[in-house]
Amino acid sequence: MNASLIIEVSLTNIEQHILELSRIGNLGARREDGFLRAAWSYEESSAMEYIRDVGTSGGLRAAYDGVGNLFLNTPDPAPIVIQVGSHLDTVPMGGLYDGGAGIIAGLEAILALHKFWSSFGCMLQLVVWRGEESATYGAVCKGSQAAFGLNDPRILLRKFEGTTLEEAILGQGFDPGYIADRRPTLTQTQVDAIMAHIELHIEQANMLQAEKKDIGIVTSIRGAVRLRVVVTGEAAHSGGTPMGAKHRRDANLAMAYMQVELDRLANQFIAGGADLVQTAGVINSDLDYNLHDPRVYENAYTKVSPFGYFTLDIRSNQAATLREYVQEARHLIEQQASKLGVSVKIIELNALTPTESLDSQLQDILAEGCKELGLSFVKMPSGALHDAAIVASRQKSDGSPIAVAMIFIPCKDGISHNPKEYTSPHAVQKGAQALAWVLYRLTSQKDRITEL
Repeated sequence: MNASLIIEVSLTNIEQHILELSRIGNLGARREDGFLRAAWSYEESSAMEYIRDVGTSGGLRAAYDGVGNLFLNTPDPAPIVIQVGSHLDTVPMGGLYDGGAGIIAGLEAILALHKFWSSFGCMLQLVVWRGEESATYGAVCKGSQAAFGLNDPRILLRKFEGTTLEEAILGQGFDPGYIADRRPTLTQTQVDAIMAHIELHIEQANMLQAEKKDIGIVTSIRGAVRLRVVVTGEAAHSGGTPMGAKHRRDANLAMAYMQVELDRLANQFIAGGADLVQTAGVINSDLDYNLHDPRVYENAYTKVSPFGYFTLDIRSNQAATLREYVQEARHLIEQQASKLGVSVKIIELNALTPTESLDSQLQDILAEGCKELGLSFVKMPSGALHDAAIVASRQKSDGSPIAVAMIFIPCKDGISHNPKEYTSPHAVQKGAQALAWVLYRLTSQKDRITEL
């Protein structure tokens, strides 16, 4: 049976979901005013409840795990689970579609297959992960990592807008003890049951738009190492103290040299063929960190800076490159500190190993589906980190990995983590059609299930 002839994904439903989610966590009267649905916030919970209610109205069964990840399942229990997942939290002043597009597409893809559920012999599952964004509480993929017992318990003490992560989880009625004890919310039996996991997401870059492609089939996902570089100098009078390292221990100047030299180092790696990006995202401006260590407020117009810090986000889809670059970056930072007479402390905030290759068979099935549906596509790496990378890193009892795939859809001008972030309802529909086709194919071809 040709799945492309029988699967119809509702554009009207997609438009309605976009409208309803645009009302939750909106920082103003318009989508362009930006969003904030922080991890384990009332706004994140409300968005999840909306998806839950739509799903259960369509015949799905809802359940939350111990930390509040939401699972929507087709009603017939089965020993094989095909999982679709993404998130609904946002960065501060973020957009509507990062995560949300994947949840909407996943929900509508599964509902579009409603009349086939009883014949599948598999359970379809939509999972809404909590707290994917690191912009709140400084830790990535918090919900998906909690599902597998991977979070560093210390993240529970991190604050966002004065509230610790532990307090936020408790405030939404869930148990931070899973994270504190590194206790997974999923049993090994549940992990073993996941035959495939697929995440749809906006690209967060502009290759698909530039090449006029409907779909990106993701081949790899960059891992990341995130550092906070804390520099301590010595206060001095800005007028009376001669310039130069002989006379000044200037923290801000040292940080400027560090960042320039880090940029040079990164470009050397890239010129040598390495996959690498780095970003100094925060410079002396993390409110929660400043409350923890207020020395940054000792800086002034007329003082040689005694203190400063910046964050460094280093990413690569090559594990060896990531390790080598981080080692050299640390050495370079220490060299610059010594040269300019300041002391430095390099704190690793988190680290995630790259997913060097997503499941090749699922990539082939996605390509087959795009051809059947008449959707143009390109294979491409993901520069951004996603919950799918956490799932791809997990193993079943027999030592085999969970098969994971990702679908990208275009976003306008590649803009994301920004109120201007946009993808069209038609783009979401096309992604959902490709996703529904793949779900149908996986459930209807038992030989493919066995191979995966």
